Amino acid sequence: MKCTNYCFKPLGLLFLLCLIPLWAFSQNITVKGVVKDATGESVIGASVVQKGTSNGIITDIDGNFTLNVPSNSTIVISFVGYKTQEIPVAGKTQINVTMKEDTEMLDEVVVVGYGQMKRSDLTGSVVSVNDQAINKSVPTSIDQVLQGRAAGVQIQANSGTPGASTSIRIRGVNS
Repeated sequence: MKCTNYCFKPLGLLFLLCLIPLWAFSQNITVKGVVKDATGESVIGASVVQKGTSNGIITDIDGNFTLNVPSNSTIVISFVGYKTQEIPVAGKTQINVTMKEDTEMLDEVVVVGYGQMKRSDLTGSVVSVNDQAINKSVPTSIDQVLQGRAAGVQIQANSGTPGASTSIRIRGVNS
């Protein structure tokens, strides 16, 4: 029995079908880059994500990132206090990003004793004394600035003795 063209056609077709997955994976590229702020300092912990997916990474201590994405995708870089940037990859393997400050967003961030949160996500009471209240009078100490301006803050100045201490209680003794 002779095997001429009829034996090689199925083997050739099988070989071509095996190359299709390799061709599909070859469209992904590795994108490397550095994320810095306007002063040139590296941004540690910035989020670098492929747009529309969960494929992402966080920048290291030097602001570096390495991400494997399709060559025609877009990466989204974001960090608290900076404007989110969308950058098309367009086949580039090196992308350096300079983040721009978002001063409006900084007004919505509240720093608490154990981290930070958005003002809208914060539950409980928050009291702030702004610079206008401080500038209205000429205080000589912090207890005079807070006296009567911050709800829930009790100030007891131990006067009469030079160098006496001041006790400040927030929301009572038990909290």
